[in-house]
Amino acid sequence: MNDDDLRELLRKADPSNGQKPLDDGRIRRIVAAAERDSLSGQNAPSPQRGRLFAGVSIGAVATAAVGLVIASLVATPAIQAPGPDDTSQTCAPVSVDSLREFDTAYEATATAIKGDNVTLQVTHTFAGSPPKELTVPQPDDPSAPDGGGLFAVGKTYLIASADNYISDCDSGITTDDLRQLYLEAFTTPTIGG
Repeated sequence: MNDDDLRELLRKADPSNGQKPLDDGRIRRIVAAAERDSLSGQNAPSPQRGRLFAGVSIGAVATAAVGLVIASLVATPAIQAPGPDDTSQTCAPVSVDSLREFDTAYEATATAIKGDNVTLQVTHTFAGSPPKELTVPQPDDPSAPDGGGLFAVGKTYLIASADNYISDCDSGITTDDLRQLYLEAFTTPTIGG
């Protein structure tokens, strides 16, 4: 067995082979959720496991950094990567603070789906400068049990993206509650009047 054979064997055994890499926003939310749970006492390590927890945290940060490098090299623009396995993701509730992580936010109607691509007609811009019409890869819907796509033709969505990657956790079908969060997150307050 030579080096090439060994590399091919390792590629086949890699559980992440064929999966899209995590984008920067998703990595930040995972790390923030882990820190929030740790600070609130949930899943707090016992004193005997403190060193193990610290080692795991360092490993998680290193893995996140590697994920960032890989995402910047091979990720497809305008889509957020799925979770680390084929199960549906668990997203933290959308909040004003989570939305403020994104540089572009808009409301759009899905007008066509062709293969894995969705055509969106932008109807309102909250932040950034999205084009009036754009075609993006279909992101996974983290709330769908079958891992289906986020967009359906004829439906209107509120979409948050950063560095041209759509957040599947902070984007969703338009509702009054979600619209209110977008308005609060992306409306610049006026000072003095």
